Amino acid sequence: MHKFDWREVERDEYSRSEEPSFVKLTTRSYITAMGVAPDRVTDQAFTSLAAAVTQIAERISEGPDAGIDIPNFKAYHPYPLQAVWSGGDKISKRHIFRLWLKQPLFIHEDQFEAALTQLHFEPAIAQQLHLEQLAEGFEIQSFNSTPLTDEAPAIARIQTVINRDHLVPKFDDRHREVYLEGYQGEVPVLYRVPLDENFGEVGDEQVAYN
Repeated sequence: MHKFDWREVERDEYSRSEEPSFVKLTTRSYITAMGVAPDRVTDQAFTSLAAAVTQIAERISEGPDAGIDIPNFKAYHPYPLQAVWSGGDKISKRHIFRLWLKQPLFIHEDQFEAALTQLHFEPAIAQQLHLEQLAEGFEIQSFNSTPLTDEAPAIARIQTVINRDHLVPKFDDRHREVYLEGYQGEVPVLYRVPLDENFGEVGDEQVAYN
């Protein structure tokens, strides 16, 4: 059976280009979890919740094969995990995280609860998992071939565009990381910075709307 594949269909949103680009993302459903990880992506607080969010997304994507009733179900590849990191003026100081993992429009609370029940997570993990309606908003992004550090090239590339085009970040203490190839090891990261779309010189032709 052919599966909907975000890697092919939604290339603009999940860009692998180092060249900075823009996305304006409307409200969608996400599996979420929150925590604090002093060691960032290697911290057990992060990896435990990341594994749980990923597992429940994978179980939901199995749909009828996993005994989960999903009206209008269409086979799809699970979306990539992402995290909003906050708490400081540099990457290394941002230890508060909120995991997001996008769900197709036909996934609702009933399917989330069914998968959660099947997986039998420890209560301390299960109670932190939620299905929420969230909007990412307007962001500038750049692909980084390695995990983010304070010296990551993607950060410099985006800052150059922000300065050149008089863009205004919405926050000075947070950013988003999209883990296109998983979150463990020396994996690449799609780095995103939320912008105030009322400022700057961004032409409509530069923005991918989803």
